[in-house]
Amino acid sequence: MASDARTVLARATAATVRGRFSRGGQLFRATIAAATAESAPGAPPDAHLMCRSHLGLALCGYELTGDLRAALVALDEAATWAAADPRTALSFAVCGQRGLLHLRSGDVDSAIAAFEEADAFAADAEGHDRAVMLLNRGSLRLERMEIDAATTDLESCVELATAAQDDLVASKAQHNLGYAHFLRGDLPRALREMDESARRAADRPAAVGLLDKAQVLIEAGLITEAEIRLAQARSLLQRHRSLRDLAEVDLARTRCLVDLQRPAEARLIARRTARRSRALGTETLTARAELAELTALVHIDRAEGVSPRVARARAAAAVELAGSSCWRPADPEPTTARLLGAEWAIMAGDRAWYETLLQGLPRRTRASVADRVHRAAVTAQAAFEDGDRRAGLRAVRRGHAVLAEHRARLGSVDAVASAAIHGARLGVVDVQAALSTGRPAAVFDAVERGRAAFAGAARVRPPQDEELADLLVRARRTAEVARELRAAGESSATRLAVEVRSLQEQARQRSWQLRGSTGELVPRAATTRSVTAALASEAPGAAVVSFLLTECVTAVRVDARGARLVELCPLPEVTELSRRVGHDLEVLANRLIPASMRQVAAASARRALGRLDDVLLAPLEVDGPLYVAARDGLLSLPWSSMPSRAGRATRVHSWVDLRETSPPPNGRGVLVVGGPDVESAEQEAGVVAAEWDDALLLTGADATCAATVAALSSASVVHVAAHGVHVPDNPLFSFVRLCDGPLFAHELDGIDLAGVVVVLSACEVGRAETRVGGEPLGLKSVLLRLGARAVIASVAPLRDDVAARVMPRLHAALAAGVPPSTALASAVAPEPEPVPLVCFGAFGTSTGGGDVPHRGPGRLEVADEMT
Repeated sequence: MASDARTVLARATAATVRGRFSRGGQLFRATIAAATAESAPGAPPDAHLMCRSHLGLALCGYELTGDLRAALVALDEAATWAAADPRTALSFAVCGQRGLLHLRSGDVDSAIAAFEEADAFAADAEGHDRAVMLLNRGSLRLERMEIDAATTDLESCVELATAAQDDLVASKAQHNLGYAHFLRGDLPRALREMDESARRAADRPAAVGLLDKAQVLIEAGLITEAEIRLAQARSLLQRHRSLRDLAEVDLARTRCLVDLQRPAEARLIARRTARRSRALGTETLTARAELAELTALVHIDRAEGVSPRVARARAAAAVELAGSSCWRPADPEPTTARLLGAEWAIMAGDRAWYETLLQGLPRRTRASVADRVHRAAVTAQAAFEDGDRRAGLRAVRRGHAVLAEHRARLGSVDAVASAAIHGARLGVVDVQAALSTGRPAAVFDAVERGRAAFAGAARVRPPQDEELADLLVRARRTAEVARELRAAGESSATRLAVEVRSLQEQARQRSWQLRGSTGELVPRAATTRSVTAALASEAPGAAVVSFLLTECVTAVRVDARGARLVELCPLPEVTELSRRVGHDLEVLANRLIPASMRQVAAASARRALGRLDDVLLAPLEVDGPLYVAARDGLLSLPWSSMPSRAGRATRVHSWVDLRETSPPPNGRGVLVVGGPDVESAEQEAGVVAAEWDDALLLTGADATCAATVAALSSASVVHVAAHGVHVPDNPLFSFVRLCDGPLFAHELDGIDLAGVVVVLSACEVGRAETRVGGEPLGLKSVLLRLGARAVIASVAPLRDDVAARVMPRLHAALAAGVPPSTALASAVAPEPEPVPLVCFGAFGTSTGGGDVPHRGPGRLEVADEMT
């Protein structure tokens, strides 16, 4: 029968491995008391119990206070008891614990010495202790960037711990293997290993695991998601009072806050963390907190400006921090500090100083993608400030090469769009320098360089991932059941709605674990020269307009003769007009609105659209086909409904996409799908299908998600008439509803839609939400990323009777070989009220009908066709 002391020791160990250090310390002291009481009169207590208890006290004390000296005193006491045991297993455990404490405190050399000392006692070591030592030594080797050696230790640890049925240690080792993949730059594999680790030991509150996963998500650009995990980790650590880990979490939070444009909050957290780290006596952690504060400060100074005197003082502080003796040779922090110093030197106008700082940067560190791009941005900024535009552009291109390498590893549209945050600063430097030249061509080229970097698909084929497919199917089925229960007034629908969101989030996280495709997926950025050349063969008056949003709306207008830069109007006016138009279109979409109210809404919409036309388009004098490249709120405007665009071809995209957009080869047909519970959907689908010679018509029970997705690969024109929902807070789960439930945007990721024309006769699925970094996401944007030649979709609710009139006219024109944007212009022209349909697509979508199946010669005369 186990003694009381051994029972208490087991409870103490269990509390410690779950991060309950205060409770663990109490129980280890209770173990010592029980072991002393159980010993025979005049005999010493059990050496094993005493050694293990002092080992535990050393760890708990350090985690609670950060006092390394006191922890080492407890370890010396443990070593004394280990020496009293004839076996060497306890001495192995003492050396391993000493190595861990030195590792946690940042003293790598002492940690190495302790682990080497442990090797001398390895022969008698218990399997658990050997696994733990391998786990900790592997962690140390990761700190030293000895990734291959670390991987060997960690894989051996998993093997030992699995054999001993120690899921907790095996889980930690697998998590650290994920971190090794993170250091190699394989973010999808890192996330997969970390998730598998969490499932392996699902009952432990893994605050450190959440911190590490957040760091991977930050590197991937998934900043909001990282912040959620850091909040969870902070809650756990506050409860268990692990001060050093709490400081690590807060430092990671400052990175998120800076990326989320909240540098003032980041600065306060960094300053507080620095104070606490000084109290703990952790020099490196203090220095990192000071660096985080400087990083937040430079963001504030960029936005608000700073005097040369203050800029010099801050540059000096950054340089001093870079030279701290606490850094190790491979640490990236000194480089980051010098880059911050160089930025402030530029702000101070001290050319010689920033040149010295940039020239002194080490060539190789274990820097993150954000730090590597930051280096390119600062180098470019210095060159631009010095008037050397050629050198500045070389630095910008180096930054884009880093971004291209990074995005190639990512395998989902979600991850690629999120990673755009890493290019934000580089794009600002590039565009600001271009604006300072006053040359329209330079501005256009700079804007499009940044936009093209994260455009396009993440992979060239659908993912073969059974778990992701299962999650999406379960989410669809649960969503359909929830909808039916909601319609019946059942309260259980709320619970199922929560389950749907959970399944969707699981699917989203699983998609991050998919790797990108091999091959070049980063599209070539448009330039003024390439656009001018393309427009030379277009209809007279054709123009490309790229809108740039700062405090004002600025446009670069490019036609066959060249480029013109036009400052248009204050951004707040456009924002308010856009809001007003959206509200009016929602009113007009309601068939139950009285005629008098409809007239008021229609008049209001026309006024707002007329004013938008006046401020955004009239100064640009585009009287022919128009290609709009825009971001944020401008991307969701009903451009085709503006007065000057009536009857004229208008295409919209988030960037100027000059890729080849030829239709698929002959032999690919037309797919028409009619969803359920829309009054005229099946009738509309039948009329649309009749406009084509050989259309596949899916309605009723045939209009399933699986049948639709399967038919997409063999279609050149797709029409879907169904309920559509744009989901603002999770745009990749925007959907059209078919007979078996919602078809999510997520399910299309990886399908090749090159050259396909997609018509979505559904409400609001033309909308998109802008991710941090500027990338739009939604059903329409996913289709465009997958290569669709054009996507005709609504940016507001679309009334059934309007769709029933417009869609047959649209397809009659498409079947006659009329380009999509021109076909849409002619189809909506007879409508008495504004129609929120927009033609989104690549530049080439109006260059002829191509080889789409049709019913013979064109039957419509259409003005402004770009041929």
